[in-house]
Amino acid sequence: MKKLLLFDIDGTILNMKMGVSKNIFIDTFFDIYGQTIYLDQMPRFSGNTDLQILNQMADAIGYDRKYITPKLDDFWNLKLERFKQYCTSEYIDLIPGVDNLLETLKSSKEYELSLVTGNSVKNAFQKLSSYKLDRYFIDGAFGNDNSERNLLPPIALSRVNNRIGNSLYFSSNTVIIGDTQSDLVAAKYNNMKVMIIAKAEDFPAFQDQKADSLMSDFSDLNQFYNEMDRINNQ
Repeated sequence: MKKLLLFDIDGTILNMKMGVSKNIFIDTFFDIYGQTIYLDQMPRFSGNTDLQILNQMADAIGYDRKYITPKLDDFWNLKLERFKQYCTSEYIDLIPGVDNLLETLKSSKEYELSLVTGNSVKNAFQKLSSYKLDRYFIDGAFGNDNSERNLLPPIALSRVNNRIGNSLYFSSNTVIIGDTQSDLVAAKYNNMKVMIIAKAEDFPAFQDQKADSLMSDFSDLNQFYNEMDRINNQ
């Protein structure tokens, strides 16, 4: 049975230079909502959705969330324009081996590719385009779809099945590939398998949380495919 792979972006496909994203959020928040928030008031980004981050920024300074929604499109569009200048190899590094992996997966008849990421949709594809990796993905679920990451995987499933015009994918033949506890929790919440990309020293913590597979990066393609076979046959 063909498998659907739902890729996270940050920490899984690429890494953006530290500090860039938070500063863009801070500046855009001020320009769109007229509210100042300082760096030490910012929520964590890892594992969060963009909408969740935006809501938490409002909470941190006592700004009513009801004022966020009417200007969301303005916020996403301005944030995108500011991100574009940083979507280069100077500010973004690829996870080792990921470009070769995506190329082999895209040509495989055994796998379908999609995204499940906390990035808003335009930002997601902008980041991927910095290394021309956007060509491997058509759809997915994004950080502007819902603030709750656990609710994103079903959205991605629905969009993929609608695109192919057939209900081929379910939780049972879908694997989330991510790098944070939030990815793991979202997978377990939706009864999906999960592969975590992490540093070796973090493996024990993810093992305790029942990650189905752990890898440091995608340098060894044979290891990746062996792991996929193993967890899909569990």
